Amino acid sequence: MTSTHAEGVCLPSYRTLPILALAAPEDHIRELTDWVEHASVVHGGATEQAGWQNAYKWLRLAQGLRTLTFDMSYDDGGMCAVGGDFDAVWSEMMEEWQLHMVRLGYVRAALEGFARVLYPDRLYPAAAIERAEQQMSHHVEAWPLHVREVVEHLVTHAPDKADRADVSVASGVAQAIDVHCQAAHGLAGIPEPIDDADMNIYAAGHDEVCVAREASTTVMLGIQLLLAAAMDEGGVAVLNEDKYLLDGKWIPDSVGGNRWVDEEMPYSEYLAVLHLEPGEPEL
Repeated sequence: MTSTHAEGVCLPSYRTLPILALAAPEDHIRELTDWVEHASVVHGGATEQAGWQNAYKWLRLAQGLRTLTFDMSYDDGGMCAVGGDFDAVWSEMMEEWQLHMVRLGYVRAALEGFARVLYPDRLYPAAAIERAEQQMSHHVEAWPLHVREVVEHLVTHAPDKADRADVSVASGVAQAIDVHCQAAHGLAGIPEPIDDADMNIYAAGHDEVCVAREASTTVMLGIQLLLAAAMDEGGVAVLNEDKYLLDGKWIPDSVGGNRWVDEEMPYSEYLAVLHLEPGEPEL
């Protein structure tokens, strides 16, 4: 008998809020890609324009990612039923984990591309994010909602979390990139299901899945902060159009509350809230 065993699933509170919740990565990247499609780099020549377009294409690749298929079965001609259950659960686990890991690689490539174009004097993407944080320190209303909470949660998964006092967006992006590097160099552990004494197969790997998901989200939020700073400095222009909100969205208001928007809002304002989950107004 196979059980997916929900205990241990890591769902940070910012993903389960009744309003202003952070959207799933597949929805987040779709809205971010749409925003970049309506924006352009202002300064620079053909090289910078080509770099911007290439970074956008990496976002499109991440936006196009829907599913991954794994078959972890190992048919040796004599596998028992429990062995088949184990491999079926393992296949599902790998599909979810690797979907987030592949997306992480794509959005990392996009971040590095945008950073090279917008802050060519910064050697590493995290350094560009640090520069953007400094630039936007007096414009906190333009920061993506939940960005600090996402970074703080990602830090809780770090092996050396007891020694991590810095929870800046730049540090979170650096950690997210490290998550990708660890896997690329074969240093990340591969999770597998757990077989208990009752012959039930329990899904595991909740930490690994959460790390990959939140690392991908951290990089996307880092891109948003990078673009917000560049737009503030006049390096990025957005088309003078409105974003049509098909399903409506709760967004923060100027007095610390929230308001419901169910029609249109300028793309220039949408950058800070594009990652929020659509919702329904209170009756």
